Amino acid sequence: MAQEQQAAPSRSARTVLEGFDVWAAKAPDEPAVISDGTALSYRQLDEEAEALARDLRALGCGPETVVGLCVTRGTGLAVAVLGVVKAGAAYLPLDPAHPAARSRTVLADAGARLVVTDRSVSAGLDAEGWGGTPVYELDGERPAPTVTDPGAGPAGEADQLLYVIYTSGSTGRPKGIAMQGGPQITLLDWCREHYAERPVALQYFPVTADVAFLELMSTWWLGGCAVIATEPERYDVEALAGLIARHAVSKVLLPVVALDELARHSRSAPDQVATLRELITTGDRQVITPAIRDLCDQHPETFLDNHYGSTEVNVVTAPRLTAPAAEWPDHPLTGRPMSGARIYVLDANLSPVPPNVQGEIYVGGGPPARGYAGRPGLTAAAFLPDPYTPEPGARMYRTGDLGRWRPGGVLEYLGRVDFQLKLHGYRVEPGEIESLLRERTDVERAAVLRIGEGQDAYLAAYLIADGEPPAPSELREYLGLRLPAPMVPSTYVFLPEFPLTDTGKVDRKALPLPDGGGAQWVAPRDETERAAAEVLAQVLGRDRIGVTDDFFRLGGHSLLVTQVVHRLRAALGVQLPMRAVFEGPTAAALAKEARRLREERG
Repeated sequence: MAQEQQAAPSRSARTVLEGFDVWAAKAPDEPAVISDGTALSYRQLDEEAEALARDLRALGCGPETVVGLCVTRGTGLAVAVLGVVKAGAAYLPLDPAHPAARSRTVLADAGARLVVTDRSVSAGLDAEGWGGTPVYELDGERPAPTVTDPGAGPAGEADQLLYVIYTSGSTGRPKGIAMQGGPQITLLDWCREHYAERPVALQYFPVTADVAFLELMSTWWLGGCAVIATEPERYDVEALAGLIARHAVSKVLLPVVALDELARHSRSAPDQVATLRELITTGDRQVITPAIRDLCDQHPETFLDNHYGSTEVNVVTAPRLTAPAAEWPDHPLTGRPMSGARIYVLDANLSPVPPNVQGEIYVGGGPPARGYAGRPGLTAAAFLPDPYTPEPGARMYRTGDLGRWRPGGVLEYLGRVDFQLKLHGYRVEPGEIESLLRERTDVERAAVLRIGEGQDAYLAAYLIADGEPPAPSELREYLGLRLPAPMVPSTYVFLPEFPLTDTGKVDRKALPLPDGGGAQWVAPRDETERAAAEVLAQVLGRDRIGVTDDFFRLGGHSLLVTQVVHRLRAALGVQLPMRAVFEGPTAAALAKEARRLREERG
């Protein structure tokens, strides 16, 4: 059984820029983007992005070329994304917080012609920099033009490469998803029909997520203003709520756990979120918590959507919940196809399963990406010929998600076929982490699991050592230099052997839960330790912790490390590097490092 959403009539030479262009002409002086006290009107954003696009074309960046993009969160990020698309090139998003070695790897893998960045990012690079890729700084050095008369070519058209986004790879190597403009145009058309004009919309997701492009471009297609949260605002719910209040934000698109955290905060500060009307979750299975119900009950006109999909297909269902929130199920169904999608639930032989029978979810129609950049074998395994349509060359994407059709043709998500995880809205392939751990000479075997649910979920690494087991802090630092923070396990459990299934595979369900600790509580011995302990307790949601308690063993995880660093800076007046938390995850160790930095500073 398959479900299909009829595609909108096709138009010639449509682009992902057309909605922005309409509003830049209609309302040039209205705000288009705001961040950290800086605002750009549609006219200003258009002019700055066009100037960047001219420079990029003069440097040989046009259709089917890839441009790396590693820019500090702010209005410059909006200019950079829009400028690369206006040049006709495809952007490759990089996170300034990710290890430089990983950024160099994906730049080389994608064959990037150039990397657009800024001086603050460049200042934080190691000696190898961008690995030889030419650099264009928005506020600094720029290479000499290589094309004398670049002209303006096609930009953002349906068949053009729009972006290459790298995600975790199960083989240990990140994979770049090459997305063309067509699926985004269809999705933006859908957004224009289903959301209000002139929103004040929060831009929350990192640029390395495909959701970030949708946050920005759908706002501009609707004539709204994108409010880009800074890194400290993204990781501090009080700061995020304050941002929403200051700018009267009406629309947010958040991971489920982030919306729940915001909703719980709003119980004590309801006025800070009183302007919210359009709520959207994505990135993980939707859960309706008591706090989310309370938030939505405050304003009956508020609705809650859930965007289901993956980077390979963007959004393919978007069920909407409307008042009264008291009647919402705890785990809403996944919904019906939208945005030109065809959804199938198939068995191992690629045959449709009957209603109410579990199968694997496949997505055909308009949404699928081109495939994985430079990985034809991987592409062929995931993007299959679609046997259920007469359309020549039609393909369907194997999502790896399990689901079933419920009465009325509504899809229900049931989990994963493989070991891929979703953690706080981030996609994690345990195999990539396990591969890096096995590369060490002191690790014989490794298995990585998600422990817990919702906001309390974290990654645990189970290991069999080859000789003397390495210290957890050493493993955190090792992985932190090679992986994005969301992929660094919080806890490391050494076992003499792994439990096995009858077929000889690791029985992941039989692995023991990590020990939560239980060490004796030690009181702070000075004001610095007291402040550090208070920060760790606040981030963990505890009344207190001892100065020798391990942040990670108490449930801390890598996504909370950034919040710890930002709060320690405010409390102690020093900027600790993130690795300080990985290397010394106790209040005592962090206080010692803060004192050392103060002494160095004089």
